[in-house]
Amino acid sequence: MEIAKIAAIVTTLNETDGAPESMLYIFLDMNMDEWQTMRHLLVSNGLITIKGNYATLTDKGKQLAQKLNEALETSRENE
Repeated sequence: MEIAKIAAIVTTLNETDGAPESMLYIFLDMNMDEWQTMRHLLVSNGLITIKGNYATLTDKGKQLAQKLNEALETSRENE
């Protein structure tokens, strides 16, 4: 599910100063074609930037990650 992968990427990057692209696609068990599609989706929607194969969140990506983390926390509290 692509939405789950997007959520995993932005929330993971939100906990760091960035990560090598290879770590992200290996972490999500993606092949290079899948990663290139995901990379394009994330970059073209302004969620991440890539410099020298290193991915970092944009402000928009950080906002999305914070919303996702808040939703997860609310979900856990309601269990």
